[in-house]
Amino acid sequence: MTTNGFLLSPMAESLYQAGLRRINISLDSLVPEIFNQIIGNRGRDRWRQVWDGIQSAYRVGFNPLKLNVVVIPGVNDDEILDLAGLTIDRDWHVRFIEFMPIGNGELFGDRGWVASEKLREEIRERWGLAESQVRGNGPADIFQIPGAKGTLGFISQMSECFCDRCNRMRLSADGWLRPCLLNETGQIDLKTALREGVPVEDLQKQVRDLLGMKPEINFKDRDTGSSQGYSRTMSQIGG
Repeated sequence: MTTNGFLLSPMAESLYQAGLRRINISLDSLVPEIFNQIIGNRGRDRWRQVWDGIQSAYRVGFNPLKLNVVVIPGVNDDEILDLAGLTIDRDWHVRFIEFMPIGNGELFGDRGWVASEKLREEIRERWGLAESQVRGNGPADIFQIPGAKGTLGFISQMSECFCDRCNRMRLSADGWLRPCLLNETGQIDLKTALREGVPVEDLQKQVRDLLGMKPEINFKDRDTGSSQGYSRTMSQIGG
């Protein structure tokens, strides 16, 4: 499950008892003021809520516990070492994700995102960096600070497009299944279908057909600032 972590602290134990074992939490900054600025929060200390949720999830046994960090130049790119350092003494998996300026064509280019290799070089100069691996076949390139308990992942969809080797499907919070996070072409409204009692066999066929379309449904048009069939921003889609 991927979550912003706002309500995770009181729910972590129940989620774990229900059988959930793997969780991704968005944590774009360790500085409360910057974190709240990024999410557009006014008034409430969402950073504290998220941090408490992370601690609760770690305490009840979620493993792996992944922290997703979207690196934005001039906003949080000076926190790379602090965020990477979280993996040294904790079995946490920090994932640095290149900023995808969807719907903001003017932000495409080097000033809109930071290449993963630049982040790796910064970490390498401080501690060294070795290739590593984790369970599963996600899009992240996995590394590890020598001797660290956790790992570092780099998701480089802007500088090193991985559409041709992507094996992921996305089920959105509003019940849509799509073969690409950044393209709504061919998506299936599973929530409505299930509530209306569509036979499982019919749904299985739709999902198989959608899987067959996946190689041609991707984000290779990223350089234009948009993708065919895409109408929502990242904040709306929950990426």
